[in-house]
Amino acid sequence: MANAATHGWSIKQVSSFCCMLLLIASFPLHAAAQSSEEHDVEVVSAEDMGPFRPENDPDLKKVAQSIVKQTNDFRESEGQEPVSTDEQLQQTAQDFADYMAETNRYGHTADGRGPGQRVTAHEYTYCIVAENIAYHFHTRGIATQPLADQAFTGWKNSPGHRRNMLKPYVTETAVALSQSESTGVYYAVQLFGRPKSASQSFSLKNQTPNDITYQVGERSFLLPPRYSRTHQVCRPPTVKLLQGEHVIAEREPSEGTTLRVVSSDGKLQLQAGE
Repeated sequence: MANAATHGWSIKQVSSFCCMLLLIASFPLHAAAQSSEEHDVEVVSAEDMGPFRPENDPDLKKVAQSIVKQTNDFRESEGQEPVSTDEQLQQTAQDFADYMAETNRYGHTADGRGPGQRVTAHEYTYCIVAENIAYHFHTRGIATQPLADQAFTGWKNSPGHRRNMLKPYVTETAVALSQSESTGVYYAVQLFGRPKSASQSFSLKNQTPNDITYQVGERSFLLPPRYSRTHQVCRPPTVKLLQGEHVIAEREPSEGTTLRVVSSDGKLQLQAGE
């Protein structure tokens, strides 16, 4: 059996609140995807790292660049738009990777904060944010491209990480890695974001004498007669007008649109315009 300090990744799926093991080229993989709040933290330690120190270190900046490129190729192959690297997300990812490498504490809340808090601290005002993390035992040494390939493939083949990599409507990304001086372990962070500036606003006016019910995304809303409500949403919305459990009209408003609910011949209609 290989020494635990030689090489490997293992997968921890936070969003589904369970753990699973994924094998890639016989190397176990450790990774976690943030899509819900979970506060598990792992601490990595080593008794004696002497004989396992690598002679040649990978270029971690090139590893990160390769992961971004492979992620964009993957997104495009699955019909999603590519994402561009954002400087604030990049600094957030690097700081968190460095923190985990310095402390050997691993988890989405290893520093006492969640992904949203970290990007906000770096002045990234987000509408959507998602995070993948991983740590990699390969203290005998590994070349630049194999490290990038293993990180990308491990995330791609894990359902929670894959969902983050293919998340619709995110427009920006960042990848950063850092190596622990005390254990030799590589820590990786991948962020996806959509800035608040890319959100969309629209209004709905109820011009009928009765309460109306409508749905935006998966949420339902009640609007009294002669009232209006403005929504600011992260994703392009579909507004559905409901009567009981049935959808009787729907529209996809653009930025700044006002939709009106009117009654004509006893039937509710959803119209665009003031």
